[in-house]
Amino acid sequence: MSGITKTLIAIGLLLVTVIGGFVYKLHRAQAEPEISALLYPTPKLLPEFNLVNHKGESFSRDQLLGQWSIVFFGYTFCPDICPTTMATLSTIMKDVPADVSAKVQVVFVSVDPERDSVERLSNYVPFYNPEFIGTTGTDEQLKIISMAVGAVYLKMPMGDSYQMQHTGRIFIIDPNGRRFGIFADDNNVPGTLNAQQIKQDLISIVRRY
Repeated sequence: MSGITKTLIAIGLLLVTVIGGFVYKLHRAQAEPEISALLYPTPKLLPEFNLVNHKGESFSRDQLLGQWSIVFFGYTFCPDICPTTMATLSTIMKDVPADVSAKVQVVFVSVDPERDSVERLSNYVPFYNPEFIGTTGTDEQLKIISMAVGAVYLKMPMGDSYQMQHTGRIFIIDPNGRRFGIFADDNNVPGTLNAQQIKQDLISIVRRY
């Protein structure tokens, strides 16, 4: 076999390898939809925190380990964003494949400990989905986890009562208890959700990572 022939064969094999790799990447890109959620380049471990769930049991960082957690901050007296978000999350969890839902828990964190007692949470959270977890704590306890994920809330007087202004975004915590990402708002409008996109993102994240 001449030197030229060997060179041509080597070039041919190289081209086959390059083309094969390109086709594989193209197929994978088509098979794995683009994720719209904001994913942090370097997930950060959450600090230790101590809350109580809607069953009166302790809820700490340990309860976030071993599965994906979808965390939403709100309060039971919320007139709009909270019930809409909770209903949307319930629909999403019912629609995702079983292999995904088995690895995901939804956690509602009340930022209104003055009114949201364990008893009230025990009636509110399961109404949307019996698998959802409701949590609350003192202001000091809530600040630890809210600051860690980037959630903001503020008590606003309203006549003889008050409302809580709060972050409407949904946070993603990975099975190692790390801040992993945030589901994007629909068309970048704060407080709006694209259920179909969140569903697809959730499936992709759980299966890919």
